[in-house]
Amino acid sequence: MIINGRPSICHKVVYEVQYKYGFTYLDRCGSTINEIMKRSPEWILSENTPNPQNAPLMSLRNGTSFNFSALKYDFALEQTLGADKDLEKKDIGEFIEQVDLISSIVNERLNLNDFNRVGFRIWYLFASETKKDSEEWISQLLKTMPIDDAIGKTLNGSIEAKNYVVVIASSDRKFRISINGVERNAQIDIGGNILNIRASKLSRDQDKFLLAQLKAKKRIAKNPVFAAMIDIDSFVEMPKGVDGKDFITVSLNQIEKMLQEAFI
Repeated sequence: MIINGRPSICHKVVYEVQYKYGFTYLDRCGSTINEIMKRSPEWILSENTPNPQNAPLMSLRNGTSFNFSALKYDFALEQTLGADKDLEKKDIGEFIEQVDLISSIVNERLNLNDFNRVGFRIWYLFASETKKDSEEWISQLLKTMPIDDAIGKTLNGSIEAKNYVVVIASSDRKFRISINGVERNAQIDIGGNILNIRASKLSRDQDKFLLAQLKAKKRIAKNPVFAAMIDIDSFVEMPKGVDGKDFITVSLNQIEKMLQEAFI
């Protein structure tokens, strides 16, 4: 997806369900985990043993994390640090399959029927050269919004960062949209020495080095130090029921359509 001239990087997705009367968790946490592991062996305990506050699991297939407790459960899948790709449709499709299976098990085992909130959240990054570059991109994106430089002038200064948050109510769900600049502090080995090798200096292994250079450049593109971020949370409060697969699929389609029509 291209927005304001820059390709999006799908960085992270989360699905969360909050509920009432989930204290059956205290009695059935272990048996629920056993059933999850029997039905889908990709899931393992990710940290310590389960406790009354939380039972964290992790997928060996793609690194999706799953947590459940007496109050809520949530799934999260994040772009692998340093990878040369972001989350693609295939990755999100696998995530939806995991949500569909595991949430149905938990809903049944904990007798969940009374829900407070269901939400799907997605983070998009747009790579920038510098912090200033990301702020300028956001300013261009929001040029029709009521953000006036005169505010800064009245304080004898200038606007250094422009962020935007809005909540939109559609016919069947709400969307909270946040746009701001971000800086990633994690240090990633992207093969800097490989990038500095000139093609004219390469030997008969030239193709191998050129492929390594290409891969390093892709890793840089997908792991920007500076970026603008569009964070969208699609949610329903007090839903009558929850269907993870349907909710994520419909929300994602609406989000992509909204972004394309609003900003492209």
